[in-house]
Amino acid sequence: MKKLVKGTVTFVILNRGVFLSLALLVGVIGGICFKMQTIDVYPDITPTQVIITTQWTGKSAEEVERLITIPLELSLNSVQQKTVMHSITMFGLSQITVLFNDEMDDFHARSNVTNALANVQLPQGVTPYIAPPYSPVGEIYRYTVESKTRSKMELKTLQDWVIDHKLREADGVADINTYGGQNKMYEVAVNPYLLNKYGITALDVFTALSNSNLNSGGDYIEQGQQSYAVRGIGLLKGVDDIKNIVIKVSRGVPVYVRNVAEVDVNMLQRLGRVGLSRRQGDSIHSDNDVTMGVVVMRKGEDPAKVLHNVEEKVKELNTYILPPDVKIVPHYERSELINYATHTVLRNLFEGIFLVVAIVFLFLADWRTTLIVSIIIPLSLGFAFICMKLKGMPVNLLSLGAIDFGIIIDGAVVMVEGCVVAFDKKYRELGKERFNKLSKHSIIRDVVVDRGSSIVFAKFIILLSLLPIFTFQKVEGKIFSPLAYTLGFAMLGAVFFYVTLVPPLMCFLLKKNIYNKPNPVTDGIVNLYSKVFTIAFKRKKVVLLSAIALLAVSIYLVRFIGSEFLPHLDEGGMWIKAQLPFGISLHDATAFADSMRKDLISFPQVKTVVTQTGRPDDGSDPEAFSDVQNNVILFDEKNWNPHISKDSLTDEMSDLLNRKYPGVVFNFSQYIRDNFEQAVSGFNAALAAKISGPDLNVLNDLAVKVYDRLKNVRGMEDVGILKNIGQPEVNINLDEQKMALYGVTASAATTIIQMIIAGIPATQVHEGERLFDLRVRYAPEYRKQIEQIGDVMVPTINGGRIPLKEIADITKTTGISFIYRDNNMRMIGVKFSCRGRDLGSTITEGQEKIKDIIESLPKGYKISWVGEYQDKMRAQNHLQVVVPICLVLVLLTLLLVFRNVKLALLYFLNVPFALVGGIFALLITQTNFSISAGIGFIALIGVSIQNGIILLKQFMHNLEEKQNLHHAIYNGVHERLRPVLMTAFIDIAGLIPAALSLAIGSEAQKPIAIVMIGGLISDVLLQILVLPVIYYMVSRRRYETTEG
Repeated sequence: MKKLVKGTVTFVILNRGVFLSLALLVGVIGGICFKMQTIDVYPDITPTQVIITTQWTGKSAEEVERLITIPLELSLNSVQQKTVMHSITMFGLSQITVLFNDEMDDFHARSNVTNALANVQLPQGVTPYIAPPYSPVGEIYRYTVESKTRSKMELKTLQDWVIDHKLREADGVADINTYGGQNKMYEVAVNPYLLNKYGITALDVFTALSNSNLNSGGDYIEQGQQSYAVRGIGLLKGVDDIKNIVIKVSRGVPVYVRNVAEVDVNMLQRLGRVGLSRRQGDSIHSDNDVTMGVVVMRKGEDPAKVLHNVEEKVKELNTYILPPDVKIVPHYERSELINYATHTVLRNLFEGIFLVVAIVFLFLADWRTTLIVSIIIPLSLGFAFICMKLKGMPVNLLSLGAIDFGIIIDGAVVMVEGCVVAFDKKYRELGKERFNKLSKHSIIRDVVVDRGSSIVFAKFIILLSLLPIFTFQKVEGKIFSPLAYTLGFAMLGAVFFYVTLVPPLMCFLLKKNIYNKPNPVTDGIVNLYSKVFTIAFKRKKVVLLSAIALLAVSIYLVRFIGSEFLPHLDEGGMWIKAQLPFGISLHDATAFADSMRKDLISFPQVKTVVTQTGRPDDGSDPEAFSDVQNNVILFDEKNWNPHISKDSLTDEMSDLLNRKYPGVVFNFSQYIRDNFEQAVSGFNAALAAKISGPDLNVLNDLAVKVYDRLKNVRGMEDVGILKNIGQPEVNINLDEQKMALYGVTASAATTIIQMIIAGIPATQVHEGERLFDLRVRYAPEYRKQIEQIGDVMVPTINGGRIPLKEIADITKTTGISFIYRDNNMRMIGVKFSCRGRDLGSTITEGQEKIKDIIESLPKGYKISWVGEYQDKMRAQNHLQVVVPICLVLVLLTLLLVFRNVKLALLYFLNVPFALVGGIFALLITQTNFSISAGIGFIALIGVSIQNGIILLKQFMHNLEEKQNLHHAIYNGVHERLRPVLMTAFIDIAGLIPAALSLAIGSEAQKPIAIVMIGGLISDVLLQILVLPVIYYMVSRRRYETTEG
């Protein structure tokens, strides 16, 4: 290693101008690569997925499951590389989500699903829809369409036919989902008494409308030198045309549609509704019925760029395209979150760099040496950006913010400090004038060679210790693997510049007046440490036993540290769900939603509340009228009352809502997080006990038992059953024998049944480029009661008519609302949130509470925990395998390099020294152990060994110079105390801003910084005091020493 470093350094010093130019070039190219890179603020942590949505209007959940969901699932079973397939089936809707492993890309996933569905047999007229390739966390922009003069129907029409189409033109947009509003249609509301009077049925009206709305082409005719296209114009143009359609002619008298029905423009049956309350100064603007649009970004796109494109289109719509009295008003823009997080990360980054540079200047007290060390930071980052660009990786700001730049430059600090010490020695030998004339090249070369080999090896150990992070999978891999790559590339760049840039810069800048100047601050710190070490070295057994006791205590205290998967990234808002009783009407559900919205907007910290009840028209969000979702947008927390935190605000809201609306189950989450959890778990919940089995009634009974146990577990909040039974239904059971007796076909009977309530589209009316359904259904006053449904006349095959009640049994029952399925098996969930306690101990208590239920489960049933806890256990099991492997590899590397077991173990002893501080740091700050904290411990492995290398190398060097063991250790500590303290201080300084930050975007970095700061503190304390003692004890048999 030394020969290689020596040859390289000699070559670099001889060609220092070339290498200075090379460094400048790397910096410029790195900056260009950074500007070209996609900036990933909140990484997309969802797996590749394909969503298949199928609507079958008016059909019960059981019928949709039997005829749509199950056939689709059977076809999808053959799809390769899928990991999970779960579905939600409800009244008129089936939605299946297929998740794939990380190796599968969107294109091939969608192709495989499309091929699998090619031959599936579904009911006539039913077609599955494969959603565009977007991520569950891709909803980046939400807006409402507002006007003081336009009707709700006009606004919804503008959204569907103008705004939707324009926004889809924006690059990077995958889809536009529309919620709420009134869908325009032309309605023929038939009167059953008038139908009877004229001797016709609703089916006759339907047939007449279907046959009266078409154009035809008649080729062309030639007259003279001209040719004329022949067209037959028969399209319906409006209400008057519809009224004048002839249904039949009786005794020479035509029966028109207007004779048996009311024809008008109406709205389609609503599947959901949206309300909005917005704080405007001291007043609150509220609208209980708005049209809302959601812009969904294509997976893999840069959110900032897509948002810019969308905002440009919105500006164009508001300025030039929409009527002057109509405006698009955004209420949620991901750009706000991106800006907050970017500001937090960059602020922590620059504060960390400033502190690192300040510590370097404090110790070295010279602007030239500080400049040499500091310039490594931007250049190593530039090198990392070049490598990431070549690898095709986006810049992840959360990972970038977790980098400790002290670790990046500490090698340069050791080199420069060594040169200063060497220069100081020469300065005192030769005097100022002779020293200033002396060429420093050989001194610089010797110091860099001496310390460079150790530094390069130490950085290799740090890179090796990052191995577990490179092997992370799924969620944690997508969040933290970029950190490992960024830090790894930056360290490789730093090592490259240690050898190729630091020596040339020292040759140029450190020519005159370089010596150790008096520094009362650093001299005081070093002298204090020296005194403490002197005392400790005289009491070796006490020091050793104290260190062992401290390590034992820290291991014992681990049991008092809580655990979780990942710190929740603060999105700056809330997503509050309310589950109302099944079967509630849309009218009553929206009344509750309006009241709830009023309660939420009353909190002064709340800026806007948007309430969604039910689902959108396209079925993309499978919710019932009983599901109310509240998007609560908050003011910047800096403007709040300083005594109120987001957690306390959540508790206040929860107390108010639970007190005011007893029996309603609430769930508090965040917007992005909720979408992700729903996509991965298959439930509308962050955490749930999943009960799987074939029979819904048995599942429901088991869920009630589990709920009764879990609701009393401390830390489990918002506990509720994701029920599947409880949907009130009116069943019309056709009697085949009676139908045969009266000559009624099943087709005629079912068509009439569909017409009664929802109506059937007979055709469409064109208004320019716009199309609107023309539906036939019974007038409202004739379909309110079950008895009225039974009186509806059904046509017979011989031209007669018979009441529906004569061929069918009409009854009220309670049916199934939702059917959840996971990998071809039905399931039900007992959902909950975890607040006020760590996730690990909360679930552990919950498992103990339901242990007897699990042991007595019927055959074919099982209970498992899904959501965040499932990810936690998977990641925890993975770490239990890869971390020991990593430690063994580090130890083997030390053995291979030093070929001495005792020496390798001495280097390795630095690891427990660091772990002690990390454990105490978590306890003192009351931080749960998470994957983020685990990364802090992993990073400490390499960093702690690096610091030990500096110290032990000096001990061995002193022994080679024939010093006795005692003096070799004593002198070695004093000679290397300043670089050891410098590296520790700058490593800690680089992490302080991330450890102290409370702003949005700091959550993932904070535990890493806390663990590393604690570990570095304990490592430097124990390293200076304990490592020399241990080295003395294991070496005294080999070396003859004299105590003194």
